[in-house]
Amino acid sequence: MNKWVVRIGLANLIVFVTVYSFLLYRSNIPVAVNDDELRLEHASIPAGSNAFDVLQAAAPHVWWPDKQNWALLNLARDTNWDETLATTLLNSNREALAAWDAAAKLPDLQVPEATNFVVLLPYLAVWKDLAEISAIRENFLLRNGHENEAFDNMLSDIQLSHRMQNSHGVLICYLVSVAVGKIGLGQITHWLGRTHFRADQLTNYLQQLSFDPNDNAVAYGNTIKAEYKCLSGTLETMRDGKNNAAITDSFYSRWWPILPVFNFSQTRALYINGSKLLLKAAPHYYSQAQLPDLQSNRPSLISMFLSGNAAGQMMYYMTMPAVIPSLATKSQVEVQSQATRVILALRAYALVHGRLPSDLSGLVPEFLDKVPTDDFDGQPLRYSAERKIVYSVGKNLKDDGGDDSRGNPSHPPLDQVYHFDF
Repeated sequence: MNKWVVRIGLANLIVFVTVYSFLLYRSNIPVAVNDDELRLEHASIPAGSNAFDVLQAAAPHVWWPDKQNWALLNLARDTNWDETLATTLLNSNREALAAWDAAAKLPDLQVPEATNFVVLLPYLAVWKDLAEISAIRENFLLRNGHENEAFDNMLSDIQLSHRMQNSHGVLICYLVSVAVGKIGLGQITHWLGRTHFRADQLTNYLQQLSFDPNDNAVAYGNTIKAEYKCLSGTLETMRDGKNNAAITDSFYSRWWPILPVFNFSQTRALYINGSKLLLKAAPHYYSQAQLPDLQSNRPSLISMFLSGNAAGQMMYYMTMPAVIPSLATKSQVEVQSQATRVILALRAYALVHGRLPSDLSGLVPEFLDKVPTDDFDGQPLRYSAERKIVYSVGKNLKDDGGDDSRGNPSHPPLDQVYHFDF
């Protein structure tokens, strides 16, 4: 009986050692990778020329009390207006707003390089707060009859957001920068119908909002490169048995190298391939992108385990599906910018002709060189004079007639729609 127990134990040990050796071998198989295409060089910016430093100096002067967060957001959205609170906020943020305006005048904005995911980016919250405070200032100016100054500030905010988007920051930096731009663009469409601008003044604003779509693609591409750099740095800390959490430092440094669950080069190759797909798609319309469906094509847990890179594959299939949707954000940025230009042109047309055009081609060439393109499907932006909307087909690439499902949170919007009220 004891002999059989020993034999079974030895057989199990042999199987374990064989499987372990096989997995350990697979976890150390190198994969040739080339990430030259994903390298992002940080430029050397002269002292005093980087708007990032000016915004950093503004941080200690930002006054945005948490207890009044909802009331302040209502001011930024121009709802439940409270003149007294708005005045208090603006008086308390004079130095912060001065720095925001100074940053907008500088040509360069580059953030510090993020080498791994444990690097904190506290400045992003400051950017968002400053954009909201600037919106409150614009609402205050408009309510007190200072239209030109308010719209000049809106354009300044939008132009600053474009520099933020191409600040060589990681994806979260890009997304916050996009949010800053959305605030400025939303301000224009919100207030336009209540202003007293002449057609020639609106044409001037149109020119200032004329951004090259290639610049948007470059900004997004640089974001993907920065994100890859951060991911690669995180993988290197794993490979070297390092972890910034003090509690787990000893575990990683002691046991990680002998666990057959992580292959650095294989994991890095996964991220390189995924990042290159997004980089290749950046200059094109969303409909032309050929991106993998990582949710449905994810390997089974057994396959991951037998690959010798279970930890690396799990990390990839957990993080990359959150990065891929950012390509749609790139198209949304372009669509909102172009839709805002169209709405400005429609307002100018209505002032000159006393009515809205039946279709957007009526704006050409008097106010626009051509009808702006929908960055989702490459077709001209859609428009309805009766419903007073300009819209894009959105991510589903189908024209759903300008369905934005407003007031129905259970039904997500099918199209990306922008309303005007003149």
